[in-house]
Amino acid sequence: MGVRLERINSLIAQEVAELLREEFPPEEVGWISVTGVKTAPDLSEAVVFVSVFPEEAERKALEALTRRSGLFRRHLAKKLRTKTVPRLRFEVDALTKLMERGAIKPPEGD
Repeated sequence: MGVRLERINSLIAQEVAELLREEFPPEEVGWISVTGVKTAPDLSEAVVFVSVFPEEAERKALEALTRRSGLFRRHLAKKLRTKTVPRLRFEVDALTKLMERGAIKPPEGD
Protein backbone atom coordinates (compact mmCIF):
# COMPACT_ATOMS: atom_id res chain seq x y z
CA MET A 1 0.00 0.00 0.00
CA GLY A 2 1.30 3.42 -0.90
CA VAL A 3 1.92 6.30 1.45
CA ARG A 4 -1.04 8.21 -0.02
CA LEU A 5 -3.50 5.38 0.72
CA GLU A 6 -2.07 4.98 4.22
CA ARG A 7 -2.66 8.69 4.88
CA ILE A 8 -6.19 8.48 3.48
CA ASN A 9 -6.96 5.39 5.60
CA SER A 10 -5.65 7.14 8.69
CA LEU A 11 -7.65 10.30 8.01
CA ILE A 12 -10.85 8.32 7.35
CA ALA A 13 -10.39 6.35 10.59
CA GLN A 14 -9.78 9.54 12.56
CA GLU A 15 -12.75 11.42 11.10
CA VAL A 16 -15.17 8.48 11.38
CA ALA A 17 -14.13 7.96 15.03
CA GLU A 18 -14.72 11.65 15.75
CA LEU A 19 -18.17 11.56 14.17
CA LEU A 20 -19.01 8.37 16.08
CA ARG A 21 -18.30 10.18 19.36
CA GLU A 22 -20.52 13.10 18.32
CA GLU A 23 -23.44 11.33 16.63
CA PHE A 24 -23.72 7.80 18.08
CA PRO A 25 -24.31 7.78 21.84
CA PRO A 26 -23.36 4.44 23.45
CA GLU A 27 -26.82 4.19 25.02
CA GLU A 28 -28.32 3.79 21.53
CA VAL A 29 -25.90 1.49 19.70
CA GLY A 30 -23.25 0.37 22.19
CA TRP A 31 -19.60 1.40 22.21
CA ILE A 32 -18.23 1.54 18.68
CA SER A 33 -14.50 1.80 17.98
CA VAL A 34 -12.81 2.11 14.60
CA THR A 35 -10.11 -0.57 14.37
CA GLY A 36 -8.96 0.04 10.81
CA VAL A 37 -9.78 1.23 7.30
CA LYS A 38 -8.97 -0.32 3.94
CA THR A 39 -9.52 1.95 0.94
CA ALA A 40 -9.58 0.76 -2.67
CA PRO A 41 -6.69 2.17 -4.76
CA ASP A 42 -9.16 4.04 -6.98
CA LEU A 43 -10.88 5.51 -3.86
CA SER A 44 -14.22 4.06 -4.95
CA GLU A 45 -14.85 2.35 -1.61
CA ALA A 46 -13.45 2.23 1.90
CA VAL A 47 -14.17 -0.59 4.33
CA VAL A 48 -14.27 0.71 7.89
CA PHE A 49 -13.60 -2.04 10.42
CA VAL A 50 -15.27 -1.54 13.78
CA SER A 51 -15.42 -3.20 17.16
CA VAL A 52 -18.73 -3.05 19.04
CA PHE A 53 -19.33 -3.56 22.75
CA PRO A 54 -21.41 -5.26 23.93
CA GLU A 55 -21.25 -7.91 21.22
CA GLU A 56 -25.05 -8.23 21.24
CA ALA A 57 -25.27 -4.69 19.84
CA GLU A 58 -23.24 -5.47 16.69
CA ARG A 59 -26.17 -5.92 14.32
CA LYS A 60 -27.93 -2.79 15.58
CA ALA A 61 -24.70 -0.78 15.35
CA LEU A 62 -23.93 -1.93 11.79
CA GLU A 63 -27.47 -1.11 10.70
CA ALA A 64 -27.19 2.38 12.20
CA LEU A 65 -23.78 2.97 10.61
CA THR A 66 -24.96 1.77 7.20
CA ARG A 67 -28.14 3.83 7.39
CA ARG A 68 -26.12 6.98 8.17
CA SER A 69 -23.18 6.32 5.84
CA GLY A 70 -24.14 9.42 3.84
CA LEU A 71 -23.49 11.56 6.93
CA PHE A 72 -19.97 10.12 7.18
CA ARG A 73 -19.35 10.62 3.48
CA ARG A 74 -20.46 14.26 3.56
CA HIS A 75 -18.22 14.85 6.58
CA LEU A 76 -15.27 13.24 4.77
CA ALA A 77 -15.92 15.32 1.65
CA LYS A 78 -15.07 18.41 3.71
CA LYS A 79 -11.85 16.87 5.06
CA LEU A 80 -10.37 14.85 2.17
CA ARG A 81 -8.47 16.72 -0.50
CA THR A 82 -9.36 14.25 -3.23
CA LYS A 83 -11.59 14.40 -6.27
CA THR A 84 -13.39 11.23 -5.18
CA VAL A 85 -14.82 10.52 -1.74
CA PRO A 86 -15.08 6.76 -1.19
CA ARG A 87 -18.36 5.01 -0.44
CA LEU A 88 -18.14 3.64 3.08
CA ARG A 89 -18.91 0.08 4.05
CA PHE A 90 -18.84 -0.90 7.71
CA GLU A 91 -17.79 -4.36 8.91
CA VAL A 92 -17.14 -5.87 12.31
CA ASP A 93 -13.42 -6.53 12.70
CA ALA A 94 -13.30 -10.33 13.01
CA LEU A 95 -9.61 -10.35 13.98
CA THR A 96 -10.20 -8.03 16.93
CA LYS A 97 -13.16 -10.14 17.98
CA LEU A 98 -11.01 -13.31 17.97
CA MET A 99 -8.30 -11.58 20.02
CA GLU A 100 -10.90 -10.40 22.56
CA ARG A 101 -12.13 -13.96 22.97
CA GLY A 102 -8.58 -15.22 23.41
CA ALA A 103 -8.84 -17.46 20.34
CA ILE A 104 -5.70 -15.89 18.88
CA LYS A 105 -2.86 -13.91 20.37
CA PRO A 106 -2.05 -10.36 19.29
CA PRO A 107 1.13 -10.00 17.23
CA GLU A 108 4.39 -9.58 19.15
CA GLY A 109 6.10 -6.20 18.75
CA ASP A 110 5.88 -4.04 15.64
